[in-house]
Amino acid sequence: MVLVTAAFTIILFQGVDDTLSGVQNRNGALFFITLTVALNSIQNIILMFPDEKPVFLREVNNNMYKVGPYFCARILCELPMAIIVPVVFGSLIYFAIGFSTVFLWKFFMFLFILINLYICAGSFALIVSVLVPDRQLAVAMTPVLVVPFMLFAGFFVSSDNIPAFLIEFQYMSFFKYGYQALMLNEYTDLSLECMYLSADDSEYCDPLGTFDSS
Repeated sequence: MVLVTAAFTIILFQGVDDTLSGVQNRNGALFFITLTVALNSIQNIILMFPDEKPVFLREVNNNMYKVGPYFCARILCELPMAIIVPVVFGSLIYFAIGFSTVFLWKFFMFLFILINLYICAGSFALIVSVLVPDRQLAVAMTPVLVVPFMLFAGFFVSSDNIPAFLIEFQYMSFFKYGYQALMLNEYTDLSLECMYLSADDSEYCDPLGTFDSS
């Protein structure tokens, strides 16, 4: 699934240039990558606890172990996947799409952000799987709980347009932090041709100047 998604991402966004259109493609690629990594993590973990719950309850009730050791063991078991999947996915697409190569560390920071995003999304999925007792209900509830966080990421709607009574929810969105981190990593110290045009030019761009990082 990772290889297919990576191939699809490369086909869509490969070879971004230094124009305004290239900036738009970069932004779209970064948000698509954010969604892909997060949803991949959620999909892998959301059904984990409902499937294991009967065995877990029986063994805990028999005093075979406590909740703490089970939780730590489960996190350690998932840790290799939380590193391998984002690293493989990020390594395949980074240079093929044409992301920033100003500094080599930007590539490794890109992978580091993806790993943290994967872990954070997985933690959210684990919370949902623990709170929802039924396997089918967990699957049904996932879009309801995930989609609102996607809307608060800052790609679809500006934070200025979010109603006051919902404004606090944007700070709970792991999509928001992942997308913003990828944006800052990409555009900091990056020089694009469209940045040096006149502000009145229709092809002028200033990615970080108009970027909402609040």
